[in-house]
Amino acid sequence: MIQISTSWLLLLPILFGVGWLASRWDLRLENRMDERERMRQQRSTFKGLSLLLNEQPDQAIETLVKIAQLDPETIELHFALGNLFRRRGETERAIRVHQHLANRDDLKPRDRDHAAYELGRDFLRAGLLDRAEASLNRVGDGKFAAPAKESLLEMYQIERDWKKAIVAASELEGLQGKSHHTEIAQFHCEIGQEALRRKDLPEVERSIQLALQAIPNHARALILQGDYLMAVDRPAQAIEVWSIVAGTHPAYMHLLADRWMAAHAVIDKADAGLTALCELLKTQASGELLDIVQKHMVQIRGAQAAEAMLVQVMQDSPSLSALSKLAETRLMLAQTNSGSPERIADLQATLSLLKQRTTSLARYTCGNCGFRARRFYWQCPGCNHWEAYSPRRSEGAVPSGPSM
Repeated sequence: MIQISTSWLLLLPILFGVGWLASRWDLRLENRMDERERMRQQRSTFKGLSLLLNEQPDQAIETLVKIAQLDPETIELHFALGNLFRRRGETERAIRVHQHLANRDDLKPRDRDHAAYELGRDFLRAGLLDRAEASLNRVGDGKFAAPAKESLLEMYQIERDWKKAIVAASELEGLQGKSHHTEIAQFHCEIGQEALRRKDLPEVERSIQLALQAIPNHARALILQGDYLMAVDRPAQAIEVWSIVAGTHPAYMHLLADRWMAAHAVIDKADAGLTALCELLKTQASGELLDIVQKHMVQIRGAQAAEAMLVQVMQDSPSLSALSKLAETRLMLAQTNSGSPERIADLQATLSLLKQRTTSLARYTCGNCGFRARRFYWQCPGCNHWEAYSPRRSEGAVPSGPSM
């Protein structure tokens, strides 16, 4: 029988105690190392944020990349990095970051939707529209569903794929609970305009009806309907439709005034058409409508009648454009009636100065971004908002906003 010394029996508890203390010491060392690692990551994160706040994005990105390499599980940090890359125009790096996230199987559905949305934005920024569409369509019904649809709507407008834009806008109405009828009506008008150019008249008629369903008496849809009626040789009906524009949207009449006069000329009522436009000048005397009325007044009733009309306009609503047209008409009369060379020279100098002034100042201005342009746009080239342009040209200088 094996004999165990009493001293060994006493030593066993001591050995167990030493082993327990050693394990606790290892645990404390591991916790300390983890704590040091966390502190280092926190310091690096704060350093990265400090660099961002001090507008040093290059150094900030390098710092945040190191943190992401140390801890690949930092999902939010990866999203922040991807967005930084995209904002700096480094779309390839942004795509790699977001693609890595989108392909991970351990992500929650919300994070996966977020990754698909950000990846779609990257592809959109890079001009890879087909890949952007595929990625944005992967986004589910959660928090990022509406932003994804907004991006798709933006992309379809870039592509001028108006039918898909209509679907996206309709789906956005359900997601956001707000109307997108203005955009939908404009998309139908774009389809109708393109169909009119290729003389697909049934498609034109269908698009007009859908636009008017979206917004009854929509100005652009009514203008397009008149163009359609002229295309099918129904000028009297075109005039009836455009009369609705004159009654409900008189500020847009300058867009169709020449076609209005052409329709009246076809039915031998050019003078009546001119009279109707002259009536509109009582409230719409500034801008292109005055130019068009003056031109047709000279052709139909003569320069003296045009001068009398412009004198009345200057009394009721004086403007630089009206003064310029008055000077132009008086120069025309002086040249026709063999006026003195001194008067003709004075009128030419005055007209030259007024034209230079009105050409440089008269602009259509976007109410959303301040973008200024010489011609009218239904969609602002600056911010892409629809119907943001006032139909009236301004003659004053606008301090902010680009122009073209």
